[in-house]
Amino acid sequence: MKIGFIGFGEAAYNITSGWQEERPVSVLAYDKYWDADPRGELIRMRAEETGTILLPSLQALVESCDLIISAVSADKAVELARGAKPFLQPDKLYVDVNAASPMTKEEINAEISGTALFVDCAVMGPLPPFKHKVPMLVCGDGAALFRQAMMPYNMNISVMDAAAGGASASKMFRSIFVKGFVMLMIEALMAARQYGIEDDILASIDKTIGTGSFLENVNGLVTRGVIHSERREHEMEEVIATLDALQLDATMSRATKEKLNWTTGLGLKEYFKGVPPQDFHEIFKPLEKGAPASGA
Repeated sequence: MKIGFIGFGEAAYNITSGWQEERPVSVLAYDKYWDADPRGELIRMRAEETGTILLPSLQALVESCDLIISAVSADKAVELARGAKPFLQPDKLYVDVNAASPMTKEEINAEISGTALFVDCAVMGPLPPFKHKVPMLVCGDGAALFRQAMMPYNMNISVMDAAAGGASASKMFRSIFVKGFVMLMIEALMAARQYGIEDDILASIDKTIGTGSFLENVNGLVTRGVIHSERREHEMEEVIATLDALQLDATMSRATKEKLNWTTGLGLKEYFKGVPPQDFHEIFKPLEKGAPASGA
């Protein structure tokens, strides 16, 4: 199998260098900046380091490869898919690893489908430490074939039973928690630092979510949270007042208060008659329907 990268930036370089550390792999790449310094200098250096052959055009890359991996910036993903389309064939795999929205992946799939097999690939971890072994979640018509083809390359690929866009949706929505959690922690720790209790705060949080199953903890936090949102909204008002008094940023706390206010307005406490549901899946129906006064 001949593998080619559209774009030879951070993602392509790390994946390729990981492959080469385990076994010799023939890799081709096209990057429009390859001869435009200073970016071109880094691209050429990385290509030489990994034994990657740089090709002069997108057409040359697509026509030369069986597996084409688009690894550019998300805003260029659709444009390059359209550029590659005339040179694709039904037996080629077109894999998009860009951190793009599910709608963007759906648009690319609409372009590629019928011309080649498309794979929506979401990179689910940081590339530099994991390189080619970074967890990848894939879906789309070519997903199973892509995983099978890459088995000799010792990659960590999971196939998702979903249409193109599903893998990227999973990555995007996971980021709501992962990125949001980091910013929440920074806001909490900056405030705790004012009283010298940052380590105590972490120890307290650890007792809440650091013991037992993560899924069990989330289930309990979410199901209780929708019942007690009004009281917690008032608590967040005190939090915000405290942060304001300390002249600290309260962006995340204000957003939390707004979300709690939204939840209270839906009347989930009345819907569930004041008793938290057993399973967090039960909250979706009233949330999506605007929560009638009673679940009876």
